[in-house]
Amino acid sequence: MFQMFQIIIRVILSYIIVYLTFRIMGKRELGELSIIDLIVFLMIAEIIALAIENLDRPFFYSVVTIIVLVLLQKVLSYLTLKNAKLRDTLEGKPSVIIANGKINYQEMKKQNYSFDDLIYQLRDRSVRSISEVDFAILEIDGTLSVFKKGESQISPLPLIISGNIVKENFHYVNITEEEVKNLLKEKGYDDIKEILYANYENNELFIVRTVK
Repeated sequence: MFQMFQIIIRVILSYIIVYLTFRIMGKRELGELSIIDLIVFLMIAEIIALAIENLDRPFFYSVVTIIVLVLLQKVLSYLTLKNAKLRDTLEGKPSVIIANGKINYQEMKKQNYSFDDLIYQLRDRSVRSISEVDFAILEIDGTLSVFKKGESQISPLPLIISGNIVKENFHYVNITEEEVKNLLKEKGYDDIKEILYANYENNELFIVRTVK
C-alpha cells in the first residue's frame, strides 16, 4: 500500500515537473522542435519513467538531473540565437530541393531524400506536379515548404538573418552580395549587424532593423 502511495505521489510530481519544463523551454509545436529540444524531451521522458519505476532511488536525483538538462537547453538556445554558425552546426540548415523551378539533385542526395519523398510531400500539399513548383525547401524538422510558380516575386530565402549574410541564398536571387551591401549603405546602414532580417522582394530589398 505504501509503494502505491509513493507511485501516485511521484506521478503527480512528475506531471508538475514536465509541465513546468515545457513552460520554461518555451512554446513550440511538436513539429517545430529543434534537435536540441527533442533530445532534452526524450531524456526527460526516460528520467521520469525511471523515477516512477525505481522507488529505491531518491526522486530528488531525478529532479536535479532534469534541472541540469533544462539549464543546458536554455544555455544552448541562447548561444545558437546569438551565433548563426553554431546554430547551423547544432540544428542543421534548411535544404533547397527545388529552386526557381529546377531540382537540386545534389542536395537531395546529400539529405538522402528520394523522389518518392518529394512527390509524397508535394501531394500532401495539394501540388499535382513538380512542374507547378517554384521553390521547395526541406526544413530542419523534415517538413517540406512549397511555393508555387506565379504566386509572388518574393524570395523564400532571406539574405540576412540576425546580422549575418546568408551567402548560399545568393545563388537563388538576381542580386549579388556586393549589390546588397551597396543598397544598405544607400539606405544608411553601414553595419550588417544593424540588420535583423533582409529579403529580396519584388526587385527590392525588404529590411527589418535590430531593436536597440
